[in-house]
Amino acid sequence: MISFHVFQIGLLVLLVCAVMAPLPGCWRICQRAGWPGWMSLLIVIPVVNAIAVFWLTRSRPNQISAMLRRTVDANPAIHFPVHH
Repeated sequence: MISFHVFQIGLLVLLVCAVMAPLPGCWRICQRAGWPGWMSLLIVIPVVNAIAVFWLTRSRPNQISAMLRRTVDANPAIHFPVHH
């Protein structure tokens, strides 16, 4: 039987892996939204993560992202059927 100390270290390693796994995805989401990628580190702090997610979802994208969205041409390879 393993000691309790080894079990605690195993749980700590599992917790760290569970917290660090979504960081690359959150980093990319922050960058695409026009925010610096380091803001994704806010999801690690318990109360700040809820505030940060609310703040990021309610904020406006930067002007460059908005300009790029307006200048993108429609893709002719994608066809959406119209039902009347």
